Amino acid sequence: MALTLDSADIQQRIHHLVWTGFYPDARVAGVIIGRMDTSASLDDEDRQWIETETARMCADKHAAELGWPTQTEYDLIDQAFVQLRKDKFIALHPDPDNSLTGQQHMQALWRMAGGFDSGIRGACFYQIADVEHALDSRRLTLAFSGGMIPESNKREANSRLAARRILEALRLAKLLPTWSGDLNARIELPMDQWRKRTPPA
Repeated sequence: MALTLDSADIQQRIHHLVWTGFYPDARVAGVIIGRMDTSASLDDEDRQWIETETARMCADKHAAELGWPTQTEYDLIDQAFVQLRKDKFIALHPDPDNSLTGQQHMQALWRMAGGFDSGIRGACFYQIADVEHALDSRRLTLAFSGGMIPESNKREANSRLAARRILEALRLAKLLPTWSGDLNARIELPMDQWRKRTPPA
């Protein structure tokens, strides 16, 4: 591998991308290479090394998945999100095929639903970067909002109601969320580890 590349840094990037669970195996190496090859710094040997490391880490993750419980941390969050959607919330997992940020995606869906006339009570979302951080910190943070109502003087109170409803849904899904009560702070989900099964190609 070329001396200009930091192998430890690249291995960490691959590890994060693989273990977030949002990318099929076949896409991981291409995403890594696409993010790095902006100045023609990668040669064929570099690309081959990245592909080999990616295949190894994907195999390690698939082996680990065999010992996972039926419901992973992702599945429990999804269970809570399904209930929140029934309660007129926008609840979003990361979407690697969407170039919008979580905030932008949430706002786009809210506008498409009719904005203030949609009846949407709140929103909750997280991004792939949050999952990558959770892989190291064992703590996933969730953004939330309750400011989708037309009465500006009631948005703070509605945001608190939204936070409490999100906490309730997460607890019903057997998760242990915490929130400081500060509207500028995220909801936190401590966990022993982040687990999400790799999607099919």
